[in-house]
Amino acid sequence: MSRRPRAAAASDNLADAWRAVVPGLTARPGGSVLVLGGGAKSIGLYAAGLAVAHGATDVDYVDDDLGRRAIAESLGAHAHRAGHRSVGRRGYEVVVEATSRAAGLRQAVRALAPGGECIAVGYYMATGTRVPLMRMYATDATLRVGVSHARAVLPDLLAFLHRTGFPAERVTTLAAPWDEAPTAYTARTTKLVLHRDPLTADSEAAP
Repeated sequence: MSRRPRAAAASDNLADAWRAVVPGLTARPGGSVLVLGGGAKSIGLYAAGLAVAHGATDVDYVDDDLGRRAIAESLGAHAHRAGHRSVGRRGYEVVVEATSRAAGLRQAVRALAPGGECIAVGYYMATGTRVPLMRMYATDATLRVGVSHARAVLPDLLAFLHRTGFPAERVTTLAAPWDEAPTAYTARTTKLVLHRDPLTADSEAAP
């Protein structure tokens, strides 16, 4: 895979994953991280890799997709199928909910250690989505749901990519020319990156 896709998602999915795990691990150095993947596909994978890179003691990634589990493993996470008996038996300091399902949200909150933080990077269309509030009260849990503001984290994220060479391109499962975008989007792949030739003064002036 070319290095070109490394920072391609920095203004979107990669930044979303950064805000999902880096602040939580900064506040809880060496904490354990659980990522429930499959809905927000690339965000969950980026989050797992960033958690490993930022010193999490354990990083468990859960997804039914074999290909994404392989990517997570290549980034240093422990990958499991959904329902694996070892996942969620102990509390995690940081949980990333990337299934975009109400059941995933409830599982994520229940998997938190006392004082832990759950960041939901997906969205929930159904009305009346339930969360275990009494469990959250008893464990002093924090739940964050909302859109990512990429600009706020871009300076630190780009500096990290430059300093460490974090292999974000491993998450890219399809790279396609810009002119092939309509066809590429029908592939429904984990992470699509479109590329085009750099714009120049001559190309901008062309009719």
